[in-house]
Amino acid sequence: MSLRIRINILISIVMILFLIGLSEVLLQSSKKTIEEGVESSHKVTLQLLDTFILSSAQNPDWGYTHEIIQPFLQELGYVRSNDIFLYDLQNNLLYRTPESTYKLDVKPPQWFINYMLPKMETNSKVIRYGRLIVQANPSGAIREAWVFASRVFIASFAFLIFINILVYWLIGRWFREIPSMLSAIEQLGRGNFNVVFPQSKITDFEVINKNFNRMKVSLAKFVNENKKLALVSQQTADAIMILDSEAKIIFWNNSAKKMFGYTNKEILGKSAKVLVPKKHIQELESNLDFTHRKNKKIFNIDTQRVTKNKKLINVSISISPLYDPEQKKVIGDIVSMRDITEKIKAIQSELALKKNKQLTAIIQEHIEDERRSLARELHDELGQYVSAIKIFSQNIINKAKDKNILDSSNSVMSAANQIYDGMHNIIKNLRPASLDNLGLVASVNDLVLDWKKKYPNITINFVNNNFSRLSKEIEISVYRVIQESMNNSLKHSHANQVNIKLKKINKNLEVSFHDNGVGFDISILKNTKQFGIVGMKERVQALKGKFEISSDSNGTLISCSIPI
Repeated sequence: MSLRIRINILISIVMILFLIGLSEVLLQSSKKTIEEGVESSHKVTLQLLDTFILSSAQNPDWGYTHEIIQPFLQELGYVRSNDIFLYDLQNNLLYRTPESTYKLDVKPPQWFINYMLPKMETNSKVIRYGRLIVQANPSGAIREAWVFASRVFIASFAFLIFINILVYWLIGRWFREIPSMLSAIEQLGRGNFNVVFPQSKITDFEVINKNFNRMKVSLAKFVNENKKLALVSQQTADAIMILDSEAKIIFWNNSAKKMFGYTNKEILGKSAKVLVPKKHIQELESNLDFTHRKNKKIFNIDTQRVTKNKKLINVSISISPLYDPEQKKVIGDIVSMRDITEKIKAIQSELALKKNKQLTAIIQEHIEDERRSLARELHDELGQYVSAIKIFSQNIINKAKDKNILDSSNSVMSAANQIYDGMHNIIKNLRPASLDNLGLVASVNDLVLDWKKKYPNITINFVNNNFSRLSKEIEISVYRVIQESMNNSLKHSHANQVNIKLKKINKNLEVSFHDNGVGFDISILKNTKQFGIVGMKERVQALKGKFEISSDSNGTLISCSIPI
């Protein structure tokens, strides 16, 4: 129902109540008038009759009263608001006043007659040889009152219709701007914040329009902010849920659905304990109690939660109390959760890798120790025996006169020299003495000189900035990387040029090995057991350095950067 009709109905009700009140006043006035008229007429009639009866009694020669009063009554005729009855001693009706003919065609309704009817008075007077009865009869006055009342009712009804039509028309004119205002409000309710409320000549409407325009701007800003928050909430990778004061879930985002497997219908309104393993229930209650009592946040608690299919997941939880500044109390909690199962696996893998690297470093250290020990044993033990053989052979050569003995002794001497040279090569590969005595640069330089002698068809360039001694771990690791790189190049690359760079730059040792060979497909390193390259990489990473390898048809490049 429109406001216009409501106002019309309200005015109609007020008018009807007013007319009812006015009618009541008029009816009461009419009733009072009838009562007073009937009463006064009744009294006058009684006084008239009393006077006539008294005169008749004083003049007996007129005759019997009941006989002489009858002509008087007949001549008197109708008496307003009174009925007069004359009876003889035998109770025979001698005379009755005629009925009132005043507005005889008017037929008031019974309720009106009952309402207007005054207290009926009847008086009986005994006369000589008869009885006279005078009874009030307000029917004529009631008919007259009804004529007046009906005219008032008709006029009032017509006035009511006229006022309603007038008010309806005036309200239509005054409120003609309301439909456009309602249309603007409806569009605003649908989210159209570009709608503009129309200007009005009515001051109150203009105030409403201005305030609605201000509210529209504020609401648009608020809705945009809420949309952004909703987008952040729904698109964030973290599971976000809101709990009420009883720890029941009243909101959660899409990430929470994916993480736990529950739909909104299944989870909303349920206790957050549904997602908590039994062993962590006490932890949840303690955390929520802390946020509620202290009104403080809890950040990044690593714990566990359980999904719909009873899968246990590791999560990191942050809890913020939801504080209502108007009520000045905490009314719930905002909980964000991040699945850290993969993170924990990565940490465990990293720890395992770190242990493996530490074990590799220990193994390599033991290998180097064993190589150093083996090189020393070869040099000290086998070297002495070979030297002794050479001395004995030389003594035999010096003393022998037989040609066969001399040739045999020369053969033994030659074999001993070959054994000695081979032993020195083995010792150099196991642990070059120059590495312990002269340092990395000198050892690599000796290595390059040996390669140049053995492989004269390959051009080998060694560039360095002649830096000072480094730690034993760095020197032996870099030495092995260069040694392994050269061995791989000699075996597989078919290169005729190798460039080796060894430079100390700032706080890093930069190592580079580049050949111009045929190269190889690096992807095979993932599927094959290239222990040489893996060993180089692990040596560098154990020193917290960076190891890179690239290869194409123009050759292979191995680069290392090791912090000193």
